[in-house]
Amino acid sequence: MAMKDVECCGDGAGQQATRAESEPAHARRARSSADGPKIVDHKVTLLIAAGAAMAANCEMCLNKIVPDLIEAGVAEGDIRRAVEIGQFVKDKPAGIMKQAADTLTGSRLSERSEPAENGCPADRMKQAAACR
Repeated sequence: MAMKDVECCGDGAGQQATRAESEPAHARRARSSADGPKIVDHKVTLLIAAGAAMAANCEMCLNKIVPDLIEAGVAEGDIRRAVEIGQFVKDKPAGIMKQAADTLTGSRLSERSEPAENGCPADRMKQAAACR
C-alpha cells in the first residue's frame, strides 16, 4: 500500500510525513488489523486470556476460559503451557521482591517456596495478643 506524502506541521518548512504518520494511532491500528494477517486468532486469544487469568489470580476467569479452550480444540499441553507462563509472570516479580526484602530487612522470605504453613503472620500476632 503506497503512502501519500503530506506536509507536516503546516509551517512551510518542507517537513514531510507519510499519511500513516500523520493519521491518529487508533486509525492506523484499525486499518492494520483489518488489512493485515491475522496472527492472533481465537485460540491464541483464549490462550493469552488463560495466562493472564493465572497471572491475575482470577479463578473465575480461568474457570470460564479453560472450557472455552477445550471446546475450541486447543491441546491440553498448550493450555498447560499458557497457565505455566502466566504463573511465571506472576511469580518472577514476587521472587524479586522477596530478595529485595531479604536484603533490606534481613528477612528470609526468598528461602520459602510456599506460603507460610501457619497462615498470615499478622493474624498469628493478633491471636497471640488476644491470649494475653
